[in-house]
Amino acid sequence: MKETYNKKLGLLINRDIWNDKKFEKIPDYFTEDFVADYSPRVIRNGRNQIEQMVLSAHATFEGFRETVHHVVADETQVVLHFTITGRQIKDWGPVTATNKLVKYDEIVIMQIRDGRVCRQIGVADTLLALQQLGRIPDPGGFVENSFEKRD
Repeated sequence: MKETYNKKLGLLINRDIWNDKKFEKIPDYFTEDFVADYSPRVIRNGRNQIEQMVLSAHATFEGFRETVHHVVADETQVVLHFTITGRQIKDWGPVTATNKLVKYDEIVIMQIRDGRVCRQIGVADTLLALQQLGRIPDPGGFVENSFEKRD
């Protein structure tokens, strides 16, 4: 039963928080001591950081959207594989705004405690995003062909 609940929780977080910005649901889905770990680049402590993370993503990437492809769960965690899409209209870290569309994958592992996420470990394919934004050379058409079999 916990596996089913954890899968549903992961999908609700994706839809309600990241896509629909229903910030009032953050306390329902995340513990107060939540940690977002995207080491070595970013570590955020406290669920009070979540709203700012989401707002920043939507402000930076016009049309920001996460589309889930896979969800796997057990009694203590849920793993989501999804694609992020959006047009970069503001600076993204050191990358100045390009007005280019990005489409790249991310995988997150969410640890569940007492029915809420207490820790999220994420790995994003920022290399592909940087290639799409023209900041890193595209090795022979790789970027153009990256999603053609999945879409």
